[in-house]
Amino acid sequence: MAHTIASSDAARTLRNIEGKQAKRIASCFGALVLVFTEYWLLNYCAFPLFDAVSPWTREISAAAGGLALIVMALVARWKPGMLKKRLFSGILASLAAGAILTLAGLYLNSFLTLAIGASVATIGISLAAVIVGVACMGLDLRVLGVCIALAYFASYALRIAFPYLPIEANLLLFAAVPFLTLALCSSLARPILRQILAADSPADAAVTSPASYLPFVHQVFITLIIFRFIYGYTLTFAETDRVPIFPLLALIPLGVYALIRLVSKRPLDPDALFRASILLSIAGFLVPSIAGTQNDLIASNLLSSGTGLFEILMYFVLVALSAKNTPNALVVLTWGNAMASLGTIIGANLGRLANQYYHVDYGMIATVSACIVFGLVIYILATQRNFSFGDTIRKVEPAAPLAPSERPADFEQRCRMLSETHGLTAREDEIFGLLAQGRNARFIQEKLVVSYNTVKTHVSHIYAKLGVHTHQELIDLVEGKRETP
Repeated sequence: MAHTIASSDAARTLRNIEGKQAKRIASCFGALVLVFTEYWLLNYCAFPLFDAVSPWTREISAAAGGLALIVMALVARWKPGMLKKRLFSGILASLAAGAILTLAGLYLNSFLTLAIGASVATIGISLAAVIVGVACMGLDLRVLGVCIALAYFASYALRIAFPYLPIEANLLLFAAVPFLTLALCSSLARPILRQILAADSPADAAVTSPASYLPFVHQVFITLIIFRFIYGYTLTFAETDRVPIFPLLALIPLGVYALIRLVSKRPLDPDALFRASILLSIAGFLVPSIAGTQNDLIASNLLSSGTGLFEILMYFVLVALSAKNTPNALVVLTWGNAMASLGTIIGANLGRLANQYYHVDYGMIATVSACIVFGLVIYILATQRNFSFGDTIRKVEPAAPLAPSERPADFEQRCRMLSETHGLTAREDEIFGLLAQGRNARFIQEKLVVSYNTVKTHVSHIYAKLGVHTHQELIDLVEGKRETP
C-alpha cells in the first residue's frame, strides 16, 4: 500500500515537472515569435509612417534603442544594483509612453513629438527582447535551438498576412505586441533576474574569474556587428518607398532548417549554422554581379535566408552564453543586442545609399556587392579560422559562488609556501592572501587603497604564476584540494 502511494506521488510530481517545462517552452516560443514579429512590424509598418512626418525619425529612434542597450549593458556590468527596482515597470512605462507619443506625433504631424515617442517606444521594445532572452535561459540547449528556429520561421510566415491588414491594424499590433511579449515571459524571467541582480557586479567578479566573463570586444560581439550589417543591408536593398520587400521564397530554407532542428536529437551546432548563413549571404551579394541582370528578388531571397539563419544563431549564442554564467547574463544580452543594433543601422543606411543608384547605374550595385563580399571573405580568413561559437560557449566557466571552507590549521603556512614557491612579489603576496580568504576585487581595492586596474593586473599575474584560472581554483589550491601545478 505504502509502495503504491509513493509511486503515485512520484508520478504526480513527474507530471507536474513535465507540465511546468511544457508551459515554459510554450511561453518562450510564443515570446520569441512576438519578438521577431515586432522587429518586422517596426520596419514594415512603423518606419514608413514615420517617414511621412520626417525620414530622420527612424534613424533617431533606432539610435536611441541601441544607445539604451549600451547604457544598460554598462550599468549591468558595473552597477547592477541600480536595476533591482522598477526594471519591469520601467519597460512597461517606456512602451506605454512611447505608444501614446508616437500616435500623437503621427496625428499632429509633429516631428519632435514623434521622434521622442518613437525613441521611447524603441527603447522599450529593445529591453523587452532582452527580457525574453532571460526567460529562455531556463531551456536546455536542444530545446532552445528548436524554439528559436521554429519561432523565427513562424514569425517569417506571419509576414505574409501584414500587407492584407489595414495600416491601422498593423500599427495597433506594433503597439500591442511588446506588452503581450512581456505578459508571456515575465513570470519566467523575474526569478532569474533577481538572481542576476543579487550577485556581485560582473566587473568585480571578472577580475578573479576572467574565464567566466566575456569582454566587450570579444569576437562574438564583433561578429554580431558584421553580420547584422548584412541584415540591415537586406532590409533596405531594393526597397520601394522605404518599405522593405518581402522575399517569400526565403521561407523554404528557413522552414527546412526549423524541421531539421525539430527532428534532430542533437543541440544546435552554431558553427555549422554560421557556415550556412555565410554561404547564402555571399551568394546573395554575388547575384547582382551577374552582368546585365537585375535579379533583386533572387538576391533578396538569398540574403534573407542567410540573415534569417544568422538571427537564429545570434539569439541561440547569446542565450546559451548567458545560461553558462547567470551573473553576467544581462550584460551579454544587452551588449549583444546593442552590437546587433549598431550593425543593422550601418547596413540599412548603406543599402539605402546603394538604392539611389539602383535604376541609374546598376553597375554601382554590383560593385558595392562585390566589395562587401570581398570584405566578408577577408574578415572570415583573418578572424574566423581560430574562432568557434561552440567552443566559446563551452569555454565559459559557470561563475559558481566561492566556497571557502573552514581554514586549515596551516593556512598561513600554505599561503607563504605557495607564494615563495611561485615567486610572488610582496604586493602580489598581500593580494594572494586576501584572495585565499575569499575576498573579491572591490574589497581588495578598498583594503589596500589601490586602483581597480592595479588589482586587476596583480590578480592576473598571480593566476598566471599559480597556474589557476578562477578564484575557486586558487582557494582549492590553498586548501590542498588541488595539486600544485
